[in-house]
Amino acid sequence: DTLKLILSTFTLVFAAEWGDKSFLATIALGAASSPLGVAGGAVAGHGVATALAVAGGAVLTRYFSPKVLQ
Repeated sequence: DTLKLILSTFTLVFAAEWGDKSFLATIALGAASSPLGVAGGAVAGHGVATALAVAGGAVLTRYFSPKVLQ
């Protein structure tokens, strides 16, 4: 059940990001330099972007109804 969730999440993100310039640049950078360093940076960057989105959403819901934001 957990593996199925992980695979479906990976597939969704992969499909959404396929063809994105940053996605292709990450692949090229990983091939040209340390793959572990690139993977770590990509995960950290994604974490920061997610944290900013969550924080921004929390601020917006203080001023607007969630129905308005849909």
